[in-house]
Amino acid sequence: MTVAVHAASIARPRVLSHRAMRLLAAGVALTLAAILAVQPQPDASSAIAAKADPALAADAAAAPASTLHVIVRESVPATDDAEQLVKDLGGNVTHELPIIGGFSAQLPGSALADLARSEWVSLVWGDGQIRMSGSTSPYNSQDPNTFWRQSIRLNQVDGLYDGTGVTVALLDTGVSQSGDLGNRVLARVDLTPDHDGFDRYGHGTHLSGIIAGTGAASGGQWRGVAPGANLVSVKVAGSDGSTDVSVVIAGLQWVVSNRATYNIRVLNLAFGTDSKQSYSVDPLDYAVEQAWFSGILVVASAGNRGPDGGTVNKPGDDPFVLTVGAADNHGTPDRSSTTVAPFSSWGSPGGFMKPDVVAPGITIVSIRDSGSTIDVAYPDARMGDSYFKGTGTSQAAAIVSGVAALMFQANPSLTPDLAKGALMKTAFRNASYKWPTAGAGLVDVGSAIQAVTHIGGVTPANLGVVPSTGTGSLEASRGSFHVMADINGDGVPELVIGETDVLGQPWSAMSWSALSWSQSMWCSLTSVSSGWSSTSWSSTSWSGTTWSAISWSAISWSATTWS
Repeated sequence: MTVAVHAASIARPRVLSHRAMRLLAAGVALTLAAILAVQPQPDASSAIAAKADPALAADAAAAPASTLHVIVRESVPATDDAEQLVKDLGGNVTHELPIIGGFSAQLPGSALADLARSEWVSLVWGDGQIRMSGSTSPYNSQDPNTFWRQSIRLNQVDGLYDGTGVTVALLDTGVSQSGDLGNRVLARVDLTPDHDGFDRYGHGTHLSGIIAGTGAASGGQWRGVAPGANLVSVKVAGSDGSTDVSVVIAGLQWVVSNRATYNIRVLNLAFGTDSKQSYSVDPLDYAVEQAWFSGILVVASAGNRGPDGGTVNKPGDDPFVLTVGAADNHGTPDRSSTTVAPFSSWGSPGGFMKPDVVAPGITIVSIRDSGSTIDVAYPDARMGDSYFKGTGTSQAAAIVSGVAALMFQANPSLTPDLAKGALMKTAFRNASYKWPTAGAGLVDVGSAIQAVTHIGGVTPANLGVVPSTGTGSLEASRGSFHVMADINGDGVPELVIGETDVLGQPWSAMSWSALSWSQSMWCSLTSVSSGWSSTSWSSTSWSGTTWSAISWSAISWSATTWS
């Protein structure tokens, strides 16, 4: 999935402000100089640099002929001058956003400079709409990966371990019903307006099969890593794949609070933002660390923004969690020829190199969620009626979550730090697997299982790492990605921005970090039911909430994720 926002700014004839037009209509004699004084005329590049966010400006330079979806903050919200200017420039206002003192709009890309130079506009940033873009993926034509199991030596433990007794929590887009999962989805928690826990996007279902699918519909051919493991699905995003950091934190809260009930030992998390806020204060990093300290191994995808460095997603930037990049085995079981996938993110956020390990992430076949967003967008990725092939660090992370389930079955007394230490120590290394892009190397299942069953030789990970305080900014944790929700119940979605959550509640970093794991404001958000009939968010403030598709955008669900 990519952000379908492409815009550019080119020189345009001068368009007068609404105020100037009103003055002229009133018969006030304005010289050309006076009109220009009403509306200052900096050059296009300086106007854009001063008022438009960098990502929007980059898109503007790349595609000058397209329509731009923008959010505009007005200098004087009490007037309609900025809105009228948008109309005069050939655009239209789509939503009033009083919470930010502005509005959302569609605008010809060529008019960006005129909008940015207006005295009635203080800021302009992109209001991205999500769209699948499979035709641009370099993996569309590649065959399904039939050798990833051998490349990580999973075959060495076949028949010995299958994850039985271990539960993996999947914080994602939900999990739909499948014969490959049987009755092993112990709970479906839904923190979205959908209310039912089932997957309408298709991503969570695909990852669930990689982690724990039996491959029943294929005679076992497309089985997952730990086909005996149980799953708990925590749905934080609907059919467009969008969510907010506050919802992810609520999901993490639920997992921590219910870990003992379901024996949750592993958490797979593929949500990511481009935030650069230090892990040491970030509330999302703090939340994943609380899961880690509670005894849950958190497996996070690194992100699909490579090959450049400095591109690791939050919370994969957290030094405690196990961050996974994607490997390409080039259609062979020979792991010595495997390389790091070019899209796999890497870097050293906070001075800690990421990812920690890599795992196969190219054209991995798993459960197809028929009729879902990705299923409709990528018909060429379908593998018959029951399966689908996908590519990305999400798939790689799911493989490692399955491996972790095997490890916890082999040694139930294992801790997250020991499991991470074992996976990193036993990872396979060659010339292609080296710091910084591949972390410790390619996951080696056989060696990792052997290490945790002979624990004396494993050094725990994260020794001496200072935990996050969680006292930073919720808005900074979002990075450049936001969602919209009908916070005030008036039927019009507002941008979720600042130190507030998606319910419009004020966010206090200090009180949250002290209270959120006991009697916190998130307690009212948690609900679980096997049938999702009467207990799924009825009569709550989620009812009628509208989500825009801008939070997951090119970070977690990039064009390389689904081939």
